This record gives sequence, C-alpha cells and structure tokens, in this order.
Amino acid sequence: MTDRKGSADHYEMAVEDPIKPVDPPSPENFDGDVNLASSDGVTYLIPAPSADPRESFGLGGLLNLFIPIYVSEGRTVADITHLMTYPTLFMGIGNFVGMPLALAIGRRPVYLGSCVVMLVACVLCATQKSYEWHLAARMVLGLAAGQSEALCPLMVQESFFLHERAKYQMIFTAGGNILTTIYVLLTSYIGKGIGSSGWYGLGSGLSGLVLVLSLFLVPETKYDRPLAAYQGEVARVSTFAGQSDKDMHRTTSYNVQRIATTDVRELDLVNFKPRTLASDMRIFVNEPDWAEGIRTVQRMFVVMLFPDMLWAFLLNGLTLGVNVAMGTTYGNILSAPPYSWENQNISFAMAGQIVVSFIGLPLLGWGSDWLVKLLARRHGGVHQPQYRLVPLVFPALVGVIAVILYGQAAAHPERLHWFAIVFAVNAYYFCFVGANQSGIVYALDAYPTRSGPALVVICALRGVLSFGTSYAVQPFIDLRGYDGAFLVYGILTAVIAGLGIPIYFFSAKIRAFCSRFAVQTSDTKPTYS
Repeated sequence: MTDRKGSADHYEMAVEDPIKPVDPPSPENFDGDVNLASSDGVTYLIPAPSADPRESFGLGGLLNLFIPIYVSEGRTVADITHLMTYPTLFMGIGNFVGMPLALAIGRRPVYLGSCVVMLVACVLCATQKSYEWHLAARMVLGLAAGQSEALCPLMVQESFFLHERAKYQMIFTAGGNILTTIYVLLTSYIGKGIGSSGWYGLGSGLSGLVLVLSLFLVPETKYDRPLAAYQGEVARVSTFAGQSDKDMHRTTSYNVQRIATTDVRELDLVNFKPRTLASDMRIFVNEPDWAEGIRTVQRMFVVMLFPDMLWAFLLNGLTLGVNVAMGTTYGNILSAPPYSWENQNISFAMAGQIVVSFIGLPLLGWGSDWLVKLLARRHGGVHQPQYRLVPLVFPALVGVIAVILYGQAAAHPERLHWFAIVFAVNAYYFCFVGANQSGIVYALDAYPTRSGPALVVICALRGVLSFGTSYAVQPFIDLRGYDGAFLVYGILTAVIAGLGIPIYFFSAKIRAFCSRFAVQTSDTKPTYS
C-alpha cells in the first residue's frame, strides 16, 4: 500500500462494486471494529487503497571503560549510569516534538531531520571532552532516536494493510534489532581496540549512510483518506479526510470501494501522475497543516486517559525501564567475581537478541496476523483490536521469570551459572519487544483515525516512565540488593501485564465509550493520520 497525495475522486473505481454504497457512520461512532474478512475466507484491504500510483542499547558494553575515567573526575557509578538512562527520557521528549510535527508537515521531512540530528549527535559523542559534554550529546542522540519508536512504526502502519501490519512491524523491529545487536556484540572489542571515540566515530559513519540511503529509499507515507476507507465498508462519502471544500475537484459524492486481496487493482494514470523516483524524493509532499499538529498535542492528553492506552503506555514504560536497568548493570555483574568476564567479552551477553529476532519476533508478527484473520472469520468477518493482545501472554510470562532470575543470579552468583544473567537479559528483551509491538499494533487498530496521538502516548510517555523506572536503579540496588530490586520489577511486570486480561474482555466497551473523544465533532473538518 503506497498511496500518495491525491484527490477524493481516486476512490471511484471504473468497475462498480455489486454492493450498493451506504452513508458511513459518523466519526464519533467508529470504535475500531472493521470488516476484515468475508464468510468465504476473503480478506479485505484495510484501509481501502486508491487508484493513485503514488500511493502504492549498545553503551552497556562500554560503561566499564567510562567508569575509571569518570570516577577519577569525582563522578559516582550512579552518575555514569545516567549516560544510559537520560537518553530514554529524551527519546520520549523527541516523540512529543517529532510526532505532532510529522502530522503537521509530513513524515518524510521529520524522519530525514532526525537522521541529521542523529549524525550530529554521534559526532558530538565522538569528540566529547568531558562527562557533561558526553551526557549532553547522548541526550541529543535520544531526541533523534525517539523517532524510531513512534514515527517509524506509524510509517510502517501507513505502508501496509491491517491484516499484515503485525508481520511488517515485526520485520521492521527484527531487522533493526539484528543490525543493532551485531554492532553491540562488537562494542567491547571496538572499545578496547580504538576506544569509545572510535566506537562513536563508527556510529557517525553508519548514521551518515542511513541518511543517504533514506533520501532515496524512504518516501512520504502520509496519504489523506476518508474515514470509510478504514472500516471495510462500501460507502458514499462527501467529506474527504484532510481536504477542505475548495480542494475538492467535484461537488458530488464519492464511492469508497471494498477491495479484497484477490482483486486486481487498477491504477488511474489518467487523473494521476505516475510514481517516479523524483516523486518519492520530494522532501515536502503535503501542504502543511499546523492546526493538525496543535490538535495532536491536545488529543494525546485526551487519549492518554483512555483505560486501554493508559495500560499500554504503563506496560511499555515499565518493560523499557527494566530493560534499561538490566542493560546498565549486566556488565558490572559479569565482570566481577566469580564470573570475571573480560571487558572485551561483555557485549557478547547480548547475542541472544539475535535469537529473539530470528525466532521470537517472527512468531509474534506472523502469529498475530494469522490469529486476527482466524478470529475475524470466526466472528462474522469482523476484526476486533483486542485480538492483538493474545500474543502478549507468552512474552509477559517469560519476562516475569527472567527479571526475578536476573536478580537472584546477580545477588547470589556463587549459586547460579553466568548463563542465568545472559538468559535473563535477552529473555526480558523479548518481553519488552512483545509488549511494545502488541501495544502499538493494538493502538493502531483500536484508534486508526488517531494513530498519531496514540503512538505519542505509548512511545513518548513510556520514555518518561522508563526514565523514572531506571533513573535510580543503582541507589535502589544499594538499598534493596539485586534480588530485592528486581523482585519488585518482576512483581510490577506481572501486575501490569495481568491488567491486560480485563482490557481484553472490556476492550469493546472501552472503545465504544472512548471513540467519541478520539475524533473531532462531526460538524468540523476531519483529518485522519
């Protein structure tokens, strides 16, 4: 699905659908349930495509290098762990700024801008001369990295249909994770061989490469659609998302067709220009809508009060914070007796993330898409967003076991093999990714016309919450010990993940009540992300 900017008449097809179009329900009544499949097994494309052809944590392994340097300057170990924790806060802040801007001016310019900021931040880290400089540069790095959490999933969502969304979200996550893990695995050796500045220098080169490739390979994904395109209904619309009356090419109503995966799509090359490399490389594709950016900020404070979104960002924030806490401390644990790992081998403890990427993430992605199609067919072809929460059960159970095991192994290394630490770090990462993907895909399915504010709530607020969870991890460990501190993390993971059970069973009622607040009133011009 690669739609680009077009007019409302791209929803009128040359071949009429045998089902007579009906007037779509008002935006306030759209609660996220969509007609995804027919009784005979045909899957419909959600959102409905058009005929427009243009639509078509690595630092943990280096902390041992910084500890003697910064301790000699009078810094504590807690100060040094801030190099890991503060960037997560600024990732959240980056989402607060980047997402409303992306909804106002388009995804591509904000994405490319974040790539530039990433490059500058890596250069600043490589040239740092003091702790303050280093910490400030990593905060800037966090601002740019935050766009990978909300903006990039939004772009993936806008590029694929509902029935394949989880699969491609997982491909995006797994691909990025594999590349990141390989870099992390080499962190200790790179740090020992060419120092931390060389490690950041290599990161600068990779950031520059990403920027150059993105100029050619990452087009704009924002495309204006009527609400009916998200519902799987054949409908007649007169108000078109993102367009005022003066933008309309006609004064008549328009038909939104129901298109199945088995249908042959015909592109309209008469009324629309063909898609070319030049059209993909445009920086600004859409007319700026600053009011939409302002509305996004307003709406995210409304969306965060929805019970299901509140639960999603709490779970995401907690699991990210615990993941950061483990990534901050595992190096000290493995390097100390009795494990006594050499510094250059510390980063190899993260190798299990490659296993998670190749096995766990595809199961969650393909499994989620297969499950929602199966459940939709069993329920009269109607897809309900809560189906996306079922695959979260296994990662949540694994996460609870992993974090408690981590605390026990760290507190009593004489009793448990070092593999307990290695397993726990990677297993809890699987829990975090499962919570992250389930929460994001659920939000996109439950509130598709407000996906921008929903993603800001999950990704930006989780950054703030994760900072609160991991900021004082070293004092917390000093107070309660590894076993006590990570037992608390395990209990919190179990309790918040367990709240997903009532969310699942009451999701329909929650969405029916909250959807009226997720959109503007019907007498104003609607715009949909």
